[in-house]
Amino acid sequence: MPFSFQNLTNGVTLSCIAAVVLCNLLILLMIRAGVLDHPVARSSHTRPTPKGGGIGIVGAFILCLPPALYEAHASMRIVPAITGLLVGMILLGTVSWLDDVRPFPARYKLAAQFVAAIAAAIGTGATLPEMIPFVLAAVFITNALNFIDGINGLASGVMAISALLLASTGLIPVAFVLLAVCLLSFLPYNFPKARIFMGDVGSQPIGLAIAWGGMTGFGTGSGLLVIALLSGVLWDVTFTLARRARAGDRLAQAHRGHLYQLAVRSGLPVPLVTCLYWGFALWGAAAFATGQIITIVLMIALPQLAWTGYVCMRAKTRVQDRW
Repeated sequence: MPFSFQNLTNGVTLSCIAAVVLCNLLILLMIRAGVLDHPVARSSHTRPTPKGGGIGIVGAFILCLPPALYEAHASMRIVPAITGLLVGMILLGTVSWLDDVRPFPARYKLAAQFVAAIAAAIGTGATLPEMIPFVLAAVFITNALNFIDGINGLASGVMAISALLLASTGLIPVAFVLLAVCLLSFLPYNFPKARIFMGDVGSQPIGLAIAWGGMTGFGTGSGLLVIALLSGVLWDVTFTLARRARAGDRLAQAHRGHLYQLAVRSGLPVPLVTCLYWGFALWGAAAFATGQIITIVLMIALPQLAWTGYVCMRAKTRVQDRW
């Protein structure tokens, strides 16, 4: 059933209000905890900033989702799928927070991403041939949204837009409205100035949820919608990985070579770049609404190619160090 605000019963509205309150409390707690992200050579920020804001987003979402689904009289058929998603998010959130506090090798994080994606896939009842592409796509999307979380508001804004529009396709609308509410509660703490960063503990579990929303088959064409919504993010990450691979760089090594980072390093204001990527998400939704594959591809590809050319030209003349 397509999303309608009529689906939000009084109980669901209360769950959303509870999620806002809980999200804010957890974020303020994490700010007071003072687990700091200290700037290094590859950082976009210049002063130590608290991290772990994703605990507020993910914690509020996980705790408020069951009562929201109950009050919305959601079908019992979705229980296994929701359970698989929450297990995957909790696992990924736990591993990501441990990495935020004390970084460990990337292979352990990658292993956790695969296990979390498998848990989410099993919950849907997918067969093995269906599970393999879902898991691969989920891991790529999870990493892409993690990589893109490098300037204020970019990742959280794109994910909030994506969650709201996924709700409109009928993919368990209450879950995605609640996720959007949590993300929007976090956004003022991170944009335009950052009082706290989301961290891997936020970007990775939420990335899994966005991928799950598109790939589980709860709505017609939802996988294509996710690709359209994340087109700016997915293109940025794919282009950057290909360029670094061609240059012989280590792909797992942290860097500042993404298009959005080059744009900022070349002198474009952070809020402008962030809003542009939000615009890419909305433009992707408009492209998806046409319903024509060729039109969707052209509407998405042409702006990305133009953006890539523009950023690279600026970087060649304005970015002095290696990129």
